Amino acid sequence: MKIIICGAGHSGIAIAEKLSQIGNEVTVIDSSQKLIQRLANKLDIRGVVGHGAHPDILEEAGAKETEILIAVTPSDEINMMACQIAHSLFKIPKRIARVRDKSYLNPSHQDLFTSVNLPVNIIISPEREVAESVLRRFELPGAIENVPFADNNLKFLGIKIDEKCPIIEIKISDLTKRFPDLNTVIVGLLRNGVLTTPKINDKLIVGDTAYIICPTELAKRNLSIFGKGEEDARRVVLVGGGLIGEEVALLIEKKTENISLRIIENNQERAEYLSEKLEKSLIILGSGVDRDILKEAEIASTEILISLTDSDETNFLSAALAKSDGCKKILALLNNKDFQNLIESVDIGNFIDPKAITVSSILMHIRRGHIRRLHTLSDGSAEIIEGEVSASSDMVGPTIQELDLPKGLRIGGIFRDNKVIMPQGDTKIKEGDYVTIFSITDKVHDVEQFFRVSASYY
Repeated sequence: MKIIICGAGHSGIAIAEKLSQIGNEVTVIDSSQKLIQRLANKLDIRGVVGHGAHPDILEEAGAKETEILIAVTPSDEINMMACQIAHSLFKIPKRIARVRDKSYLNPSHQDLFTSVNLPVNIIISPEREVAESVLRRFELPGAIENVPFADNNLKFLGIKIDEKCPIIEIKISDLTKRFPDLNTVIVGLLRNGVLTTPKINDKLIVGDTAYIICPTELAKRNLSIFGKGEEDARRVVLVGGGLIGEEVALLIEKKTENISLRIIENNQERAEYLSEKLEKSLIILGSGVDRDILKEAEIASTEILISLTDSDETNFLSAALAKSDGCKKILALLNNKDFQNLIESVDIGNFIDPKAITVSSILMHIRRGHIRRLHTLSDGSAEIIEGEVSASSDMVGPTIQELDLPKGLRIGGIFRDNKVIMPQGDTKIKEGDYVTIFSITDKVHDVEQFFRVSASYY
């Protein structure tokens, strides 16, 4: 598939890398010669230097033969215009734009993005998606992944196994005997840097990361069984009141109760804006890497610090200072893999990878078949894919055991007639089911085949 990406920032590079890895012919446009050269040296892609919304640049990038255009430049207006040119002049079938400004996303303006107005097929809003991801992690602080599937009736959770885990050294096959209410599927196991779909005789050991799928209402119970039954955070400090920080604060005020939220913002104009915008939060003017400011925010008695500035260095350093001053839980927004590895290796806290969230949003619209939702792990080693099963799918008919799924795939849950079905060997999948599958990256093509619709079906 031929794909053009406009913008070679953090998101553009991550999208290009992923799409190139899975066999697409990718061309990236950016006005920076330096960024294009760096990208071309790193990846097997073509780079074009220029303005992503200029017709001659798009034509040079191969727009006449392109199937998908993805516009992720820093400018909403350039992204929308690139989609307009792609549609009007080059008839590119699928056009995806990153749009950040809330005024464009106002529901009252929903007629703006149509084929006769602004022909953007798909809008992605990373700030909103990152904020929702942060809130989910805040709601279940014991999990390092918390992603809803099946209309929020299933949860995909990532859990680090430590010495407090009561089920270490127990065979997976014996877990339901010990805990009849566990009702979960361990779909993935990361051990010593190697990700696998575990066998029934495997045991969890300290240092593992277990990936599970369970009914949403049992998420907290499952975390407790894995030794992660942490109390809800009531005292929260947020560093960075930018677009993501504002969105997180609004979600916390709207969806949670009895929360003491303090926001540290070093820009006076922005701090004054937040003071007027937010009703229940205390705004502190200052830097998140200033110990006096952290003390003013009462960091020693804070249950969770969330660092969301646009600087990895600031986010990492504020996390480290907060941890050393007694903050119980840390969550930092980090793009750089070195910082991501470091924050975990020195046991400061956990991280949110905004690039992985953006890539997941894009992949959901690029993967073939009836894909409803998709999440990719931050290192790209696996994808969790929910799709709708058609009558022509190979999954319809045989039991799950008879399907004999390839190594690296695991069915985690089925949603049918508004009810969750946790898969067993004798479970049969039916037309119309929503099925959530964990897949290592090399096997995603098999998942696409399961959710495809054959021509004969029509």
